[in-house]
Amino acid sequence: MVRNKKVNHIVLIILDDVRAEHLFKLISEGKLPNMKEIAGNGVSCSNCVTSYPAITFPCYGNIVTGSYSGYYPKEGSAVPMYHWLNRTDPPSTSKKSPFIRNYGERSQLLKVNKDIGKNVKTIFEQAPQGNILSSSCFLFRGAYFIAGKSVFDVEGIFKNIADAFEHPRNYFPNNEVPILSVGYVFQTDDIMHQKGFNHPEYIKLIIDCDKYLGSLMNFLKKKGYYDSTAIGLVSDHGNFKAKKVFNLEPFFQQKGLIPYTPEKGSGDFDCNFGSVGFFNFPGDTWQNHPSIQQMQKFKISGVRKIELNLFNTLWKIPGVKYMYYRDDDNKPEKGIIHIEYLEKESGEKKNGMIEYRGYGKDQQTKYTFEGNGFYHYSDNEKSANILDNRFHTLEEWLEATNHINFPIIIDQIPRYFKNPRSCDIIVSTLGQYNYNYEHGKTTGASPYSHDNGLRDSMIVPFIVGGSPEIPQMKLSYCKTTDMVPTLLNLLGIKPHSSVIGKSVI
Repeated sequence: MVRNKKVNHIVLIILDDVRAEHLFKLISEGKLPNMKEIAGNGVSCSNCVTSYPAITFPCYGNIVTGSYSGYYPKEGSAVPMYHWLNRTDPPSTSKKSPFIRNYGERSQLLKVNKDIGKNVKTIFEQAPQGNILSSSCFLFRGAYFIAGKSVFDVEGIFKNIADAFEHPRNYFPNNEVPILSVGYVFQTDDIMHQKGFNHPEYIKLIIDCDKYLGSLMNFLKKKGYYDSTAIGLVSDHGNFKAKKVFNLEPFFQQKGLIPYTPEKGSGDFDCNFGSVGFFNFPGDTWQNHPSIQQMQKFKISGVRKIELNLFNTLWKIPGVKYMYYRDDDNKPEKGIIHIEYLEKESGEKKNGMIEYRGYGKDQQTKYTFEGNGFYHYSDNEKSANILDNRFHTLEEWLEATNHINFPIIIDQIPRYFKNPRSCDIIVSTLGQYNYNYEHGKTTGASPYSHDNGLRDSMIVPFIVGGSPEIPQMKLSYCKTTDMVPTLLNLLGIKPHSSVIGKSVI
């Protein structure tokens, strides 16, 4: 097949947990000269919007597939979260209790390659036939050579890509250099959670990444590959520091709520909660999502036999600002997500809703609300124009909200809740509190997280450079799902039909 290609090789580097303003500030200070070179001679954007919730899973997967979560029996990536409960649509008739997927456990991490639905394809699967390298990626479905089953140091992630060009026979039987190489730097996320985004070790690691990138660039120039190689750089999400850290275990104990244990198939709830809490409850069984009425009159399983209104109960968690839950009559192609929120001016609880229709690229959403609305889109002239009681596309929400807090969230929330693996209720403290709560236990005391819908979590760097065939452009905005179609466009390849992003070139 003849391809109208601009480049012959792609190198994509994904930096975990790097906020756009931090990276471009380091560039402006002269501390990242190699990233500056790529950005200055190619495409750059300091206002790239990631997906919601802003968590490594699914944000990383959305970058690699160019798609989002959704109704995975028909469309979408199937992975809604870092943690999810394995409920299906229709509900499973198996007598086995639904398992909890937790990619934080090393034994479960690589299962994401099977968990990602068959309706989407990774960049490895979409690339043209040839040698394809994964360097330290945990989602590598479709890669020919997978390096990184053991933990790499950061330098090794970049060296492995260079080595595949210098000694391709060590990687591929045909002794040809790779068409596509993807390197994933996970260590930035580890240090951010432990020590914070302003800690010298975190900043040094980003500077080290630039140094190792520079070594790779110099190698490609020396070997004559640089002018035919496009280098992409992106992050999955940003970060923030919560004002308070709080232990939630006593709260649930006081309410009599017992954490779910899959081994026993019993318990009242499952939850993981940083600043945003994702709550699962049983319906008729743990295989079913509960109805609104079942959550309003929830009978706890302990000896106290108390009936709770779960919505009212979760509002009592310190710092909760808003709540989402699905309507009982929702269908994959049409439905409503309910919003409850505290109005900033009055402090009163108000209601809103997001209506959605359609799948994938064709999904459209409409936002209506009481009072001034939680997102305060009406306070901004550009975003106020989209509050016209009409349905709008993802691209229309992106254009109207990329510059303010909660960018594209009206589009993102329905995509999450369509997934049968999604939770039943979401609550958020907007970064006021960080709970570090996972499946019945408090797992740490760090104030650093990245799961809210504010710009500090949602805006990441987007850079594509290298080959002189790539035009010099500074984008006013884009989205992380644009990376895959942009790189494939440079290779002369049409993206898979599931790709929601679009080429920025």
